[in-house]
Amino acid sequence: MARTGKTDRTAASGKTVDDLIVEMEPVPPGGRPPSPPALPPASGPSRFPFLQRLLALVLVAAGFGAGWMAAGLRASLTEKQPAGGRGESRQDLLADGWVESDQGVFTRRCQGICRKPRLYGGGLIDVMEVACLERPCGDIQATFAVLDGQGQEVDKVVESRVGRQGERLQLVIESPKPEARRFALVDFRAKARVE
Repeated sequence: MARTGKTDRTAASGKTVDDLIVEMEPVPPGGRPPSPPALPPASGPSRFPFLQRLLALVLVAAGFGAGWMAAGLRASLTEKQPAGGRGESRQDLLADGWVESDQGVFTRRCQGICRKPRLYGGGLIDVMEVACLERPCGDIQATFAVLDGQGQEVDKVVESRVGRQGERLQLVIESPKPEARRFALVDFRAKARVE
């Protein structure tokens, strides 16, 4: 027998599907289903429109003031610092172990905060710092002798970079020779053309 809808009666009980659904729904004590919760009343006109507008104006002004202060702070941080980019002078660099390798250009082996790479499989690696304090470095070319344990030269390494005034650079010197023990600076040139 084919079913045609909710009003068909079941053969076993003689009830319709609607009757079964009503039986399964819980009925609270008192016999009536609960009514849906009442909605809060619609909000009427505000009692303090002047204070709301004043608050909005204060918040906008505070945002504008915070933005103004942040822009001023950013501008002061981006102002050009004195020579060397860090407020350094010739005396400061010389006191920290720097050597003037060319006019206004200072060099030293990397000390302190230095990102010296690791080299696996033999060879030697070192880092030299260059500070373009008083002039642009321009084209930097540094030639290093690679020395073995007895101080004999086994290779030469040439490193090149370009540097601007106030910039501090790191030259990574690397030799794949397994007998290499240290580097010695042979020649340093910093050629810049200023117009």
